[in-house]
Amino acid sequence: MLIQLCYTSKREESGDLLSDLSQILTSAMRFNQKHNICGVLYYANNSFFQCLEGEKESVEKTFERIQQDQRHKALHVVSTKEVFEVNFSQWSMKYVQKNKAVDLFFKQRGFDYFRPERLTETDYNELVNCLISAENTAVDQQDPKESNNKGYKRGYVNYIS
Repeated sequence: MLIQLCYTSKREESGDLLSDLSQILTSAMRFNQKHNICGVLYYANNSFFQCLEGEKESVEKTFERIQQDQRHKALHVVSTKEVFEVNFSQWSMKYVQKNKAVDLFFKQRGFDYFRPERLTETDYNELVNCLISAENTAVDQQDPKESNNKGYKRGYVNYIS
């Protein structure tokens, strides 16, 4: 059975933001490819919104793994549902950097900035649709163990095959 699990979390401010994002995305892309999981990650204003899609067992194990990651705190599952097809099949982990469409989405709901933990269930579905149409931000793939604090390179296109 295919599921979609979406959650919000706060960033634990313990390291370099760009390095943390690069490491999270690089390890997610590699892990998700091996386990047939796809999804999207959005980060802004010290908050994450992530949506994972794939076989139920794989997605649940992945989320358990994420819960152990010290870079996240205040994790909250906002939606888990069965799906008949995945929305993010082109990406093992799509990353959307802060953008105007998402900013507008939150302003239309009365928020001054990205506050994913405050949305309703209907809003989460609409946010996922907004992220589906948003442009993917490519990241420099680096081994998390070999971080050099350069983070990701904006505008650098390095697609995973």
